[in-house]
Amino acid sequence: MNQRINLPQGLTIGLALVYSGVPPAADTSHGDFQPLAAALFAAVPPAALSQTDRAEISALTPLALHNGVVVSSLPGCETAMHPEVILEDLNGDGGPEVFVVAGNTCTSGMTGSSVWLFAKRLGGRWGQRLDVMAAAYRVLPTTTEGWHDLAVGGRGLCQGVWRLAADGRYRYARSIRPDGTPCPSQ
Repeated sequence: MNQRINLPQGLTIGLALVYSGVPPAADTSHGDFQPLAAALFAAVPPAALSQTDRAEISALTPLALHNGVVVSSLPGCETAMHPEVILEDLNGDGGPEVFVVAGNTCTSGMTGSSVWLFAKRLGGRWGQRLDVMAAAYRVLPTTTEGWHDLAVGGRGLCQGVWRLAADGRYRYARSIRPDGTPCPSQ
């Protein structure tokens, strides 16, 4: 399942809360996150994710809706963003994991964007598995703990290889060139 979803340039979301990294409360209605979820997942087919899943993932992002503009929740970094949502099945279970790619130089340094990965945990709740400043990612054919490894790239030639760790989050393992060979420093 590879669905690349690009939101129209005119569709944006804005600042409504400061991202704390704390999962949403046990109440899965997430009423305050519905407008953000609607904007963030506007191009995702309705059958791909439930409204509850969309709201729960939206609550985990460092994004919010303010006057119809997508911005960072970091104070002073409220420049408009144009998030890209990509659904991938990284663990072969038939269900989607959700990548959100967005950012600006205030939130993501000179790279200008970040990659966030969200996946369901054993209890059925969504959790963040990756949060890294990067321009892009690609799914590698190799796996760790049954999950595909990721190549995450920024401004340089080398890409970081990220693997699933025992704590359920992706962690940096090493750097490679786009052709898969090691970078000079390794």
